Amino acid sequence: EAMIAAEAGADVVMLDNFEPEQLKKDAKVFKEKFPHVTVEASGGITMETMPDYFSEDVDVISQGKLTQGYDCVDFSLKIVH
Repeated sequence: EAMIAAEAGADVVMLDNFEPEQLKKDAKVFKEKFPHVTVEASGGITMETMPDYFSEDVDVISQGKLTQGYDCVDFSLKIVH
């Protein structure tokens, strides 16, 4: 799917829920064909496992835990009549 997205003009692709070694292999193959496209690794990555995902072919590593599992505050501007 990342190859199809890049061929269609995507600037960024996300490789989500990969094991570190598979991510590195797939990112390398992808970057050989699309060096201008940003590759983001995501999915189950923690501060402890993050170093396992470091690769010269991965541009961004994201950690969803930073935005999940917290209470939300409703800041809407709904007017009750």
